[in-house]
Amino acid sequence: MLQTIFFDKHQNWAKFLKNHGRRIRPVVKKEVAKFESCGDIRKGYRLFVCEGCHGTKLIALKCKGKFCPTCAVGESQRWSDLVAHDM
Repeated sequence: MLQTIFFDKHQNWAKFLKNHGRRIRPVVKKEVAKFESCGDIRKGYRLFVCEGCHGTKLIALKCKGKFCPTCAVGESQRWSDLVAHDM
């Protein structure tokens, strides 16, 4: 849903970047760029092949970015598990 808001036909992120780009930190621009291509099979994928039937499946790579709602949740969960284990 967030990708749709940022990168749909209205180009909200591009407009925001054009108006406020100088005040946005480079790291923020980098994270949004990673988020834009998250789950895009054209940006990279893993190929899984069944040894029995030889069927194939392509799984798009995730961005693992801090801004991405899908990837950040997983990273936060892993971090909290590590902290909980240490305590």
